[in-house]
Amino acid sequence: MNFWEIIIYSIIQGITEFLPISSSAHLFILEYLFDWPISGRTMAISAHLGSLFAVGIYLKKDLLEILYSYGKFNYFKENHHILLIRNIFIITIPILIIGLFIFKNLDKELLSLNIIAWASIIGASLLYISDNYKGEEKNIYSLSIRNSLFIGFFQVFALIPGASRAGMIITAARILKISRIDATKLGLYSGIPTILGAMTIETIWLFNNIISKQEIIPIILVLVLSFAFAYLSIGFIIKWLKNYTFLPFVIYRITMGIIILYLINI
Repeated sequence: MNFWEIIIYSIIQGITEFLPISSSAHLFILEYLFDWPISGRTMAISAHLGSLFAVGIYLKKDLLEILYSYGKFNYFKENHHILLIRNIFIITIPILIIGLFIFKNLDKELLSLNIIAWASIIGASLLYISDNYKGEEKNIYSLSIRNSLFIGFFQVFALIPGASRAGMIITAARILKISRIDATKLGLYSGIPTILGAMTIETIWLFNNIISKQEIIPIILVLVLSFAFAYLSIGFIIKWLKNYTFLPFVIYRITMGIIILYLINI
């Protein structure tokens, strides 16, 4: 990658990681257009780390409250922060297990423009339907173990490029009538262990490869830019959802899917 390609990669990764539009789909399209090597794992690790820092800083108040909650074991059942951690753990289990032992063997088969296009269209349609469910909205702390497993198995579909991890989490949460903002926050919380898992897989690859000194500056640049744009992206969607719906993201994903299908079939 040259300097400008690194900047484009970082900006796209930062913006799309926590929006319901699939970062993996956008990065694969960029790799296809620019003929980037798929094996650029060092950039992926830096981008994920930057996104992780963005979530940590944006949710720092809530995360500090959660850490403080662990000193109150006598009130486990009454402590909603601890119950939230339990639910995040349950939500994460399916994607870690299936991602490690099944889907990681299907990377090449899943990385195709046709699959990305259909996953984007179907995922967007499900998001639209779930976002228009009527009924009294619940908060993020009302989730039961069964609800969390339901969301966790929904998240597994995010292993298909184009489906969107954030989109699948939000869709499942909206089906359960979780409010839009809390559904989005659930995507942020669940992103922490999921991103850590992805980084672990990528780091294992990295240990078998040598990083040259020439890669240090690009790695730092990717980390900083991914962090900055991920933070701005999180702030944007939280503010947006105070007054609006997910409809623009739905329209964008369906349009992107249709354009991809058209281009690969002409």
